[in-house]
Amino acid sequence: MGINDPGFVERFLETLAADPEFEQEARWFDGSILVEVGAEPIWLKVYRGKVIDTLEFTPVFGYTFKLSGAPESWAMLGSGERTFTDLVSAGSRYAESIEEIEAGGGGYRPPLLAIEGNGVEAGRMHIATMHLARAFAKAAVESGAVATGVAA
Repeated sequence: MGINDPGFVERFLETLAADPEFEQEARWFDGSILVEVGAEPIWLKVYRGKVIDTLEFTPVFGYTFKLSGAPESWAMLGSGERTFTDLVSAGSRYAESIEEIEAGGGGYRPPLLAIEGNGVEAGRMHIATMHLARAFAKAAVESGAVATGVAA
C-alpha cells in the first residue's frame, strides 16, 4: 500500500479531521501542501483548516510549500521514535560521542523531513504542519504505507 492508495488517503484524512488543533491552526490558510514519501507525492488543498482536495501528483500550478522525507523518516515520526521537531531540524542528535557526531555529518546533517517552498507560509503554518505530519505519519505506519524498524 502506498500513500496514494484510497484506503490510506481516507485513513489519513479521517485522522487529520479528528484533530481540532490542525483546523484551529490552519483556519486562515488557503493554499496547498505537497507531502512526499521518497518520490511518491500527495498534493493537499487546504482551505479554512480542512483538506478539501487531494491529487496524487503535483499540479501545474505547484504548491505553497512541501514537506518531504524518506520512508524511514516518516516511519520514525509515525512510530514515535522521533518528534517532528527532531526530524525538521538540521544537526546531529542521539549520538554518544564526538566521533559519532562527526561520522554522521556533525552539525551539518540536513533535516530528515525537509520543508521547502514559501517560507513565510510554511513558518506561519508550522504548528498546523506539525499536526498534519503527525497524522500523516501515524496513518502511514498503521496502514503499512511505510515500514517501521529501519534506521535512517
